[in-house]
Amino acid sequence: MKKKILIIGGGAREYALGRKLREDPRVGELFFSPGNGGTQSIGENVLLQDFTQIAAFAKEKMINFVLIGPEEPLVGGLTDFLQEAGVAVFGPSQKASMLEGSKSFTKELATAHKIPTAPYAIATNLEQALKLVPNFGYPVVLKADGLAQGKGVVVVHTENEAKIALENLFKAHSKVVLEKFLDGFELSMFAFVSGQNFLLLPACHDYKKLHPNGPNTGGMGAFAPSHLCDHTLREKIVERIFKPTLKAMREKDTPFVGVLYTGLVVVEQEGQFEPYLLEFNVRFGDPECSVLLPLLKTPLLDLLEATMQGNLAQVELELHPQHALGVVLACKDYPHQISQGQSVYIDPIDEKNAHLDLGRITQENGVFLVAGGRVCVCVGWGKSLAEAKSHAYHLVKKVQFDGMQFREDIGVL
Repeated sequence: MKKKILIIGGGAREYALGRKLREDPRVGELFFSPGNGGTQSIGENVLLQDFTQIAAFAKEKMINFVLIGPEEPLVGGLTDFLQEAGVAVFGPSQKASMLEGSKSFTKELATAHKIPTAPYAIATNLEQALKLVPNFGYPVVLKADGLAQGKGVVVVHTENEAKIALENLFKAHSKVVLEKFLDGFELSMFAFVSGQNFLLLPACHDYKKLHPNGPNTGGMGAFAPSHLCDHTLREKIVERIFKPTLKAMREKDTPFVGVLYTGLVVVEQEGQFEPYLLEFNVRFGDPECSVLLPLLKTPLLDLLEATMQGNLAQVELELHPQHALGVVLACKDYPHQISQGQSVYIDPIDEKNAHLDLGRITQENGVFLVAGGRVCVCVGWGKSLAEAKSHAYHLVKKVQFDGMQFREDIGVL
């Protein structure tokens, strides 16, 4: 009997997950809620309005498991709700999702368990925050405590910048974390996690800014594996960050089950590279998912099921010996506001080493239309990073829509 899977979400991440699962002959029907203009070509889009409808649909269609893509339903407790309804689900519990849902929770956990992270303070109002800023020296990192679609982190260099940024952050959030700026390079590490067991994926380098000096976004591109992460650094990340975090969550009686993303900054100290925790996400990253999945030789279905069933120790993670790179194509006014409705023209794609992961896009009468911020990811792969980059940017030239924005330096450090 072929597997039936429901994927929650409608971005390029969910399209990438569906595409990878569609390659597996053991997978039958794929459903997406809400999905997008691309997912309807690899499965069926269904509009499920709330947790109750998701559970009812999963039971009616005899879904084998629900795969939750975005952070909002995880932090909102969808995993717990489905489990209580007797529906198998991939994704951490609401309590475990606090690792992403609250920056202050994560900072306090790191401090309590001696996980290396930047010095910080937590402010609950503007006046308090403004008094704390000078303690850190400039630049200072300001972080919204709750979810902010990847746009809740601001690095400020002056008192005036800090005041403007804090005013904006407190309009939407009741807490702000102030953090000492650490000068180094950033890495993203993803792992399939089931309690204390985990399988670590290759280190990924992502580009959060709209352009090198621009505002933060949800992510404008990525590549993997990162040559900046050697065996020694990888072991430090495992021993100093992953293992103590998972141990701490178990001790809190909130064991983590799902995909854990660790955002890191690596600082050179006395000739050694030392990792510091920046943040956790509790799901696949977007666009990192698009460059990690092409590296998987072990079937994604096996990894998902072993994670849910607690059998990760019995799965061997095999990877293709290649590099992958993704370039995000974003709409005209991203990330400040969403422009939509523009026609998207895609030339015929016959590349063997590249594909499009479709994101905020709709399809009407056979025509693709922009429906949000990050419209798609152009993914290329090859034996080298240069080859992967060449394939990805060749694909960029095949997509056109008014106001299209993308970075030309993905793969350059």
